[in-house]
Amino acid sequence: MQLADCRLSLEDTVSDQPNSAPHSEDAPGELLASVVALRRRTRAARHAYWFPLLLFGLLMAMAAPLYVESVEPPALRGTNDNPALTGLGGDFLERSAALGWYWLVALIGGYLLSLWWYRWHGERVGVQTRPRAYLIAGIVGTLVGLVLPIVLRFMLLNTATAVSKATSWVTAPLLGISNRGMLAHLVIAVGLVVLARLERSRGLTAVAVGYAAAVLLVNIYFHTTDFQPGDLNRVSFMLAALLPALILLIGGTVALLATLKAPKRST
Repeated sequence: MQLADCRLSLEDTVSDQPNSAPHSEDAPGELLASVVALRRRTRAARHAYWFPLLLFGLLMAMAAPLYVESVEPPALRGTNDNPALTGLGGDFLERSAALGWYWLVALIGGYLLSLWWYRWHGERVGVQTRPRAYLIAGIVGTLVGLVLPIVLRFMLLNTATAVSKATSWVTAPLLGISNRGMLAHLVIAVGLVVLARLERSRGLTAVAVGYAAAVLLVNIYFHTTDFQPGDLNRVSFMLAALLPALILLIGGTVALLATLKAPKRST
């Protein structure tokens, strides 16, 4: 009897207490919002693309002297007979062989250094972007850049006339990019597009698209302009090679500043 009275008293007490549990309708929304916020913070902590942007932007800037001609370049010039491993430097510029060796080392070293950076950054913050596809894109792109000028030259000059004319719309512009020593710029563009997909970053995607557009527009200008003697000066090719580098340097600096300010916003 006493046990029954105690049970009734306890039930009355519990029923009189206000319901402090969260509304069942609000709980799913709050949970979803917290998951989205957690995912956003995790993705922000994982982003480390400022390093490859600044790295390759600086590598382009360091290559600038190799694009400078000692004298005013003519509108038409014969090509140089350079080793196959210097294909990334083309065969039109005065220092194309040295430029080719430079880009061969710079691209391979740059992609390997980027791989090390992402692994170090991942260990430091506890979450990591897997850059294997980025590394593969860079190394394969470098190898393609070595072989592509040979293939383009063969298709344009040593194939049947019908084949040469049918493919000249793509082979001639690509060969022009190669001759001006800017195939390395395309290799970097491909790598950045792959990295933007891995990072799932709108900011990096914008930089990659802007950079690739700058590379294409610069080379379209050279391909479509009928240069006359005196139109080109000693630094014309250097300016063409440096213009896309500015996009990487600006984009990398903005991303770095955003990374440095991120802890202050979270406190």
